[in-house]
Amino acid sequence: MMALHSSIRSNLRSSKSVFLAASLLLMSACSDELPESQSKEKQADYIHSAQIERVSRQGSYNVHREYVGKLEAKQQTSMRFEFAGRISQVYKDSGDLVETGEVIASLDTELLSIQVDELEAQQAQLKAQLTLNSANLARIESLRNKDYASAQRFDELSAEKSILMASLDGLTASIATLNYQIDRAQLKAPYTGVVAQRHVSTGDLVSANMAAFSLVNQGEQQVSVGIPAEVAKTLSLKQTLPIVIAKNTYSGSILAIGQQVNPQTRTVEVRLALTEDVKIASGAIARVAIEQTVDMTGFWVPLTAITDGIRGQWNVYAASPSEHQQHKDVYQISAKTIQVLHTTEERAYITGLGSDAIELVTTGLHRYVPGQQVKNAETQLAGGNE
Repeated sequence: MMALHSSIRSNLRSSKSVFLAASLLLMSACSDELPESQSKEKQADYIHSAQIERVSRQGSYNVHREYVGKLEAKQQTSMRFEFAGRISQVYKDSGDLVETGEVIASLDTELLSIQVDELEAQQAQLKAQLTLNSANLARIESLRNKDYASAQRFDELSAEKSILMASLDGLTASIATLNYQIDRAQLKAPYTGVVAQRHVSTGDLVSANMAAFSLVNQGEQQVSVGIPAEVAKTLSLKQTLPIVIAKNTYSGSILAIGQQVNPQTRTVEVRLALTEDVKIASGAIARVAIEQTVDMTGFWVPLTAITDGIRGQWNVYAASPSEHQQHKDVYQISAKTIQVLHTTEERAYITGLGSDAIELVTTGLHRYVPGQQVKNAETQLAGGNE
């Protein structure tokens, strides 16, 4: 009997303990339920901030493009000997500066000089024969007047004189030809410049018109560049364009615009004169920068204001003022499909926005959805600072 009561008391104690624990749990649950509902209400009233920027319609946009050309000397000559011969002396090498008329190399003229001496000896002989012929003619003329000489002898001496004079003229011309060859055996610089390349050495046998040296006029360099015909139409003579050569920027004035399209590159040649002296070797790469204005209305927007839409289209999020009961300066987001016409490193020129000015969400578009209400982050920050 005592054991039964003890068991009942034990059960009662257990029941009371269970009841007490349940009561505590219920009270805890009730106490937690109220803050959670209040939290949900607060979350429902919370409005996210967004970076909103107002953009205005533009009538055109500029496209910056660079076209690759090369630096060229105004004059570049492939120097050659007019006559064949053996190189006797080379005075200049690649990279050497030469002045106008300075001898760069020469041919061996020993044989030519011997031929000149031989012809001059023949010339002296003919002159002596002419002197004798003239004396004989004078003597025959005197005897002929006294009828002591025949007319035939006079005619023979006159014809002999004509032959001697013609032979003398021929020798004189031959000597002049040899002297011309001797003079042209010296290769002289036609203008002040720099020897770009040397192709011959002392002792080489060269043929007529064989390239011996390349000479460039380094003081007056130009840039030659191929530009699309449509772009070239917008250029004009004497127009100044920036040119980048070896990481340095120079100015160039347009000298000529080609009128024939290259069938392979579909470009026309444009030549520009550098407005300042450039100490760079000819053949260096030159980049000509051209700003082209495209007449088409649109908007400049940050690249961060563009997100991908459906079917490969591009969207921006427009922010329209919304009448909110508890908050001011609230905007509602809506997606606008746009077309991207041109991009730079940070901005894009777009079309597809109907109004002349519009407010867009410019950053963090992945955090928002169309229909969502947001506050302008800049307005909120200004209010907080006050």
